[in-house]
Amino acid sequence: MTTFYLDTSTINWLFDDLSCLELIKKLPNHAKIYISVFTVAELAATPHRKRRIELLRLAKDVLGDYRPLAMPGDLLKRSLKAMQTWAKEISGSMGSEWDGLWVALCDPRLIDTEDYFEVIEWKRQQEIRYQDMQDQARPFIQKAIDKLPATEKNALRSQFSKLIRHVTRQQDFVNDIIRDFASRGFSVIITKELAQRVIDHSEHWRFFLASIAYGLYIRSVQMSHFSKKINPGSIDTQQAIYLAMCDIFVTADQRHHRMMRLLVPFGHVKRRIWSYDQFKLWIVNVASNG
Repeated sequence: MTTFYLDTSTINWLFDDLSCLELIKKLPNHAKIYISVFTVAELAATPHRKRRIELLRLAKDVLGDYRPLAMPGDLLKRSLKAMQTWAKEISGSMGSEWDGLWVALCDPRLIDTEDYFEVIEWKRQQEIRYQDMQDQARPFIQKAIDKLPATEKNALRSQFSKLIRHVTRQQDFVNDIIRDFASRGFSVIITKELAQRVIDHSEHWRFFLASIAYGLYIRSVQMSHFSKKINPGSIDTQQAIYLAMCDIFVTADQRHHRMMRLLVPFGHVKRRIWSYDQFKLWIVNVASNG
């Protein structure tokens, strides 16, 4: 059974596509659909109450009995523990601390004005932290790149793939990043050997680190088109980790689609990034074939 991840833009496009609303009911027999905590939060931030309720109901319908996928930090922590114990799989669903969100997803009418503004503020803080990180990093990164030989400097600024090749050749540097993230975020001591195992085998960490590198390239390395207004923000960037949980990632957002196309090769198995039109065509084919 094919596993899909639907981002918020896809849920919105599905809702506005009357021809698909009935067909979508056939999906549970043909596919496993995932959304995440981010998807629910973004839908809950829809200003118009009636649309908000119906969007969340649609999300619950396509999700079925599966709980939304956990936050990236939780998945990174679970993956790290799996690497320590040599476990093959981790749970992807959000934990019991998100039961309130699950209740709201099951009955969106329970989301009152106070809840709505709480979600809005949560989203705002997510983007502020990300923007602050990029604003602080850019002058330092630009200064460091300017010190490089012209050929190397121009290469790093020309393509994300060239920056990644440069960074991945610095194996000790990559391992140090993993150890730093783990020690600060999860209070775990990471040996050099474990850090290497994580980067070699954990797709969650590989997609997460690749998304961080992409964000730095777009916002702090390239010389033009680095404005926050035209590039994926914090929530879109963090969703790269969900590539590890699906066969096909679906987004109707062109910027999000472009980013995920660049990040998907960092996994160990082949995955696809679909536009909404590709997803709709698949739904129609499923429906026509019974």
